[in-house]
Amino acid sequence: MKSTPIFFVFLLIFNYSIAQIEYGIQGGLNFDSAGEILLLKDQIQQQGDLKSKSGFHLGGYAEFDFLLFYLRPELQYTKVSNQFEGNTIDNSRLELPLSLGLKVFGPLSFFVGPTAFFTLSNNGNGLNLQEVKDKTSLGMHVGTRLKLGPIGFDIRYEKGFSAIESSLLSNIGVPTGGQIDTRPNQITIGLSLKLN
Repeated sequence: MKSTPIFFVFLLIFNYSIAQIEYGIQGGLNFDSAGEILLLKDQIQQQGDLKSKSGFHLGGYAEFDFLLFYLRPELQYTKVSNQFEGNTIDNSRLELPLSLGLKVFGPLSFFVGPTAFFTLSNNGNGLNLQEVKDKTSLGMHVGTRLKLGPIGFDIRYEKGFSAIESSLLSNIGVPTGGQIDTRPNQITIGLSLKLN
């Protein structure tokens, strides 16, 4: 029984010593379900969904490859656009996903992990929006990846846990009783290229 902890320490050191490290660039398309809007008109609350439009992401990654699994931190810039009553709302953010992947069959793997989101801007074309209250939020992602040599294809679902809210303002900068929540709730399709 005393040798069990020593065995696990040896296994951990062995795994780190044989880990392969790769890094590269990535990008792709985002299909966001856009978020929600809550309006207060004449003391009546009206809730609705923003209409989604596709967006994109660009960034880089590092991957620590072990025998049956891998750890993959990523950093990417994401921009998506939403619509409400003919007005466009553009959102840009930094995303930091950390994936734990399991190789299941040859080049195919599944992955899951947390994602940190940092809002850079939330602008309304035709709408006057207050600055986002909490710029940082957390979420999760799950997906699958296919690696063919230096090229990787992945599809994933991402969901933000906490609200990313901003208030609707009038033309003179006074809140009008409306809130927009643009937390991520998206499917992404990505392409990555190994550089080393």
